Amino acid sequence: MLDLALAIGHHLLVFSLAATLVGERLLLRTDTPDVRRLAGLDGLYGGLSVLVLAVGLARVVWGGKGWAFYQGNPFFWAKIGTFVLIGLASVPPTLAFLRWNRARRSNDAFAPPRAELAAARRWTLVELALLVALIGFAAAMARWPF
Repeated sequence: MLDLALAIGHHLLVFSLAATLVGERLLLRTDTPDVRRLAGLDGLYGGLSVLVLAVGLARVVWGGKGWAFYQGNPFFWAKIGTFVLIGLASVPPTLAFLRWNRARRSNDAFAPPRAELAAARRWTLVELALLVALIGFAAAMARWPF
């Protein structure tokens, strides 16, 4: 039963992570996004990422498959590597959102520079693309060996 509870929790957290990232993308569609909300969503995104990792680790340690299943599974390692890449790709937009939010606090009329806004849009698109790959690796991992 613990394995099932961990699996459900892990999946719900990953879907929440994806929804949060889509929320960021939606806010970035305008030239004057709500930077306070962006910073808040990004904080939630970071927190969810930590929880995804923690529950994933709990699944490896206390789940039903055991470490041997994961250790020799190439898709598990691809999934972990992709998760790290997503984390690295999230750094530039996070720093921008924090910088924009600070600027907004000192100037209510603040609007992010167009180039920075375009870069944040690109980085969040990269994160989404990597998240799609991660989900593919997760599905392959669960079925390994084929």
